[in-house]
Amino acid sequence: MQHDTISGDRPQEALSLAEKIREQERARIARDLHDELGAHLTGIKMALAQLRTGLERSAGMEQPREQARYAEQLIDEAGDAMHGIIDDLCPPIVEFGLAEALEWQSRMFTRQTGIVCRQRCADGLDGLGEFEVITLFRIVREALSNVAKYAQADNASITVERAGSTLTLRIEDDGRGFDLAGAAREGSGLSNMRRRAQALDGTLHLNTMPGKGTAIKVDVPVAH
Repeated sequence: MQHDTISGDRPQEALSLAEKIREQERARIARDLHDELGAHLTGIKMALAQLRTGLERSAGMEQPREQARYAEQLIDEAGDAMHGIIDDLCPPIVEFGLAEALEWQSRMFTRQTGIVCRQRCADGLDGLGEFEVITLFRIVREALSNVAKYAQADNASITVERAGSTLTLRIEDDGRGFDLAGAAREGSGLSNMRRRAQALDGTLHLNTMPGKGTAIKVDVPVAH
C-alpha cells in the first residue's frame, strides 16, 4: 500500500491567511449572487407571469404563450444554477457546525451517487471556528468527489475524532484505489486538499493501493 504524508513547506501563517481571504471572498460573492442576481431573477419571473396571464386572455396567441412559459422555465433553471453556485462558494449548512454539515453531505452523496456513505463525529466539536469547519468540509467534499469519479466503490465513510488538541478527520472507501503518481498528474484534487490541510496547520496522510481502496487522514491542531 502506498503512503503519502502531505504537510506544508510554505509558512503556515501566510497560507492560513490566504485561505481565510479566499473564504471571505467566496462568502461575499455568494451574498451578492443571492441578494442582487436573485432579486433580478425574481423580478423577471414576476413580469413574465404577468405577461403570460395577459396572453392567456387573448385568443389566437398560442406561440407567444408558449414562449412565455419557456422563458419562465429558463428563469427557474437559472435560479437553481445560482443556488448551486452559492452552495459551492459558501455552503449554508456549515453554519450549523461540522457534525451537521458532514451528516448532510454524507446523505447527499449517497442520494446522488448510490454509494453508501456513513458518517460518525465524536463529541467536542462545538468549539470549532467557522474557518476550520468550512475548510474541513471542503476537504471532505473534494475527497468524496474523487470517490464518485474514480473509486468505483460501494461504501465510503467519514469519521471525525478529537484527542486533546488534535482533531482527526478520516475519509475512506472500499474502491479500486489508485497510483499516487498518476493521480497527481491527472489533477485529482489532492493538491486542493493538501493546501486546505496546510491552511489549518495540519497534515494530510494518504494510504492507497490499486485494488485496495483509499484512506485519507487529516490531523489538525485545535484549541482546547
